[in-house]
Amino acid sequence: MYGHIEQFMKPQKDNRYAVGVDIGGSHVCSSVIDLETGRQVTKPFSSVLDSGANAGDVISALAENIRASIEMSPSGDIAGAALAFPGPFDYAHGISIVHGVGKYDRIYGLDIASSLYTKLSDAGIRDFRFLNDASAFALGECISGAAAGKRRAVAITLGTGVGSGFVEDGHLVEKGDEVPAYGWVYHLPFENGIVDEAFSTRWVCRRYQELTGAAIPGAKEAVDRYHCGDKAAKQLFEEYGRRLAEFVAPVLSRFKAEVLVLGGNISRAYGIFGPFLEDGLAKAGCGTAVRTSALLDNAAMIGGATLFM
Repeated sequence: MYGHIEQFMKPQKDNRYAVGVDIGGSHVCSSVIDLETGRQVTKPFSSVLDSGANAGDVISALAENIRASIEMSPSGDIAGAALAFPGPFDYAHGISIVHGVGKYDRIYGLDIASSLYTKLSDAGIRDFRFLNDASAFALGECISGAAAGKRRAVAITLGTGVGSGFVEDGHLVEKGDEVPAYGWVYHLPFENGIVDEAFSTRWVCRRYQELTGAAIPGAKEAVDRYHCGDKAAKQLFEEYGRRLAEFVAPVLSRFKAEVLVLGGNISRAYGIFGPFLEDGLAKAGCGTAVRTSALLDNAAMIGGATLFM
């Protein structure tokens, strides 16, 4: 379903292009991807997407964004659109099952593929495929990003939550003894809770308040305070790096990963916590290389297009 790097030079039928779509909580971004080269042939088009809007408005916003990218394409020979969507989601059937998390509640149970078909079939887009946003990120980085040329890679996104993807030879690995179920680490136990609480923005904010008594709205503020010489922020990021190493070392070793690629907003602070992560991995005997995303916000769009390989 997700394609293979060796097949990446062999697009299905005569279609050379596909639209990769990255869907977030407040925006949607799309780009037309060349299936022969794995490169974007249109500038990424970003637009507002209100995750609290009704189903009709959400579908219209998605369709308008995709249509805008199609109109910028150098060719009408487009295989379809691949949508990288946050979970929980029924990716096989294109149905959102997000509920009770403050976003996309009003499209719960909606057949998104059929809904988009009615709005985009006139533009030649009649095939819609779906995958997890972190999985798309992982595939994109393996195709033409920080993990290009590596057989076995793990990608982890650090932000409002923790996403992950395990890739071997261009395939997502979602089951087996070497990976957690579906390739998802967010729910795995760590310390007194789960990974999603231990390495997300929530932990950064909570830990800073524990150290100082002061509340901050996000990780960026902790980074800013670090650069201003804040000792609590320094301690926070040292803890973050060492704790992340403690968690990922056995995960990487079990998968025999050649490289770990980090993405998401918190990864932008790698220069601060990265040395402690790398030191922790070395002490654990884990030789996996660590890189930050080379494609950044473009990774999921490129990765999504692999569904049409």
